[in-house]
Amino acid sequence: MRNLWADWRGRLPYRRYRDREDRPRRLRAQFFCLLTLVAGAVYLGWLAHQAWQQRTFPTLLFLGAESAAYFLLVVLSVDVWHQRFHRPEGLAPDRPYTVAVLVTCCGEPLEVIRTTLTAVKHMDYSLYTVYVLDDAGAEEVAALAHDLGFYYYSRPREGLPRQDAKSGNLNFGLSRSQGELVLVLDADQVPQPDILSRMVGFFRLPKVAYVQSRQDFFLPDGDPFYNRDDVFYEAIQLSNDQANAVISCGSGVLYRRRALEEMGGFATWNIVEDFTTSYELVSRGWHGIYFPYALSRGLAPDTLVGVVQQRYQWCLDAMRLFFWDNPFRKAGLRLRQRLHFTIIMLAYAISGLVIPIFYFLPLYCYLTGQSFLVAQEVNYLVFRGVYLVCTILAFHYLFYQKHALKQLKMLCGLFPVYAWGTLAALWYPPGRKPRYRVNLPMAPPALHTFLAILPHLGLIALHLTLPFLSLAQGWASPRLIAANGPFSAFTIWVLGEMIFLALAKPRWQAGPHPSLVYNGEV
Repeated sequence: MRNLWADWRGRLPYRRYRDREDRPRRLRAQFFCLLTLVAGAVYLGWLAHQAWQQRTFPTLLFLGAESAAYFLLVVLSVDVWHQRFHRPEGLAPDRPYTVAVLVTCCGEPLEVIRTTLTAVKHMDYSLYTVYVLDDAGAEEVAALAHDLGFYYYSRPREGLPRQDAKSGNLNFGLSRSQGELVLVLDADQVPQPDILSRMVGFFRLPKVAYVQSRQDFFLPDGDPFYNRDDVFYEAIQLSNDQANAVISCGSGVLYRRRALEEMGGFATWNIVEDFTTSYELVSRGWHGIYFPYALSRGLAPDTLVGVVQQRYQWCLDAMRLFFWDNPFRKAGLRLRQRLHFTIIMLAYAISGLVIPIFYFLPLYCYLTGQSFLVAQEVNYLVFRGVYLVCTILAFHYLFYQKHALKQLKMLCGLFPVYAWGTLAALWYPPGRKPRYRVNLPMAPPALHTFLAILPHLGLIALHLTLPFLSLAQGWASPRLIAANGPFSAFTIWVLGEMIFLALAKPRWQAGPHPSLVYNGEV
């Protein structure tokens, strides 16, 4: 047991799984991160000098935007380079554990629910009981659950309000179920047969409150909206595990009932329970484990409207924590944990409020001819160029083979969603809870798609026309227009792809829709 806890605390060098193999990547990431931070500090020092000389609002705004992006880079550099891995077989349990499997439903198509429940029936663990929690109260779901030998509970059928959406439904199920451990599955999350047998062993560690498996999804060809999110699931979560700041993702997660009961059940003050529940458990001294293997597979939005709805709720959830229960004011957290939880919040805030500054400032320059870059274009390209190259190298090793560029494009392209989510969080303090919306697999109205890309269309139109109009009207010098050209090109590149994704139809491989397939059979 002593050696087991030594591995848990990281005191024995190279005793952790894959620690030695990951060392070359980690050392390169550390080197280039430090180099990037030095290059960024030099660049910001030069930029601050220019801003002091100019003392104009646009220049100060640009300095503020670059400083905010640099701060996020600092936090990423400190947090993400050291990752913790776990053996694929997990830990051997020290004794049998009873498990309550809570499957939450709320109006999903019957065939989707049937696929999930059929897979649950075939799990290769003996001591589990299944509770289907149907907030829609559908007769066909009740019949399906009973045919499979599962317990069926429904708040509407018992005359109870559907208060607190999924988190309320889970607490309802918690009160009706039995089992030392609680596995949470969404209605569209098809579990692997070994999902329980590979995760229960971690609960031999007495302070472990939850184990989150890697999320995986049935996706169209090319994963157009980056739903796989390798940066989060294969880098950030691994580093969160190293610092005991693992974020629960709401499905495919196994909880210790005693830990949930100690905090009064699943967290209900936020929109969904996942992030907030894990955040509360860690602050109370419990531990979370990230098991980086896909043990269930579910559906993900395959239209821009669906992505907008989902990411808005994620952003609003995280930013409500940021404004009303900030990690740096949260009792019980260590400094590293505060930084790790803050990464997600900073990413949303910078995407929504800072990145648009880089879209709009070139337009200001085209219209007014004013910029701190006047007679400083070469110096800017040198300082910013070195900083950019170092950043690319740092990200290459921080997120090695994780498609970080695709993640960046999604963060930049979804700026209206994250801006609205960040600002809306200020409107929803504790006691005023936003409405929860279930993502259902249906085609969105054309008007909704058009509204989702309207900001992108407007910005692209301005970046395509204003440089030429400014040159023709003499509003700005050709040199200044050329210096702002890369910003316009970047804007058109990022936002243009979002328009293309919104208008393109998702392409699936030939055969039935993957949500209706269980173990290769329809």
